[in-house]
Amino acid sequence: MKAEALFVESSAAAQSQKNLWTRMASTYGCMQICLTREHLIIKPRWFIGWLIKLLGLDLFHVVPTSRIQKVERSGRWFNAEKILVSFKKNGSEHKILLYLKKHKAFLDQIKQISSM
Repeated sequence: MKAEALFVESSAAAQSQKNLWTRMASTYGCMQICLTREHLIIKPRWFIGWLIKLLGLDLFHVVPTSRIQKVERSGRWFNAEKILVSFKKNGSEHKILLYLKKHKAFLDQIKQISSM
């Protein structure tokens, strides 16, 4: 049974905060963000995934929602809101900056999930 998507934005941008290299990379319009009750899925769109993987940009994540530690607004960039998501994965802490046009819907859904 496939999990129902609570939020989807298919032309977002994202930036891993892992190191200077990943913070410098631009992924404008290349990322897909999907939120279900069980997972936050951050991945590149099909046509650019190979390059993002080759460059080591740390932008392939399937995060159990129970591992999300913090979600906070971090400013604006043109017509998108910057949302910093902190989570634990495989014992280490990750921070990904999401650039979302539908940021209010994303924040509302995250809040509903964490209040359950």
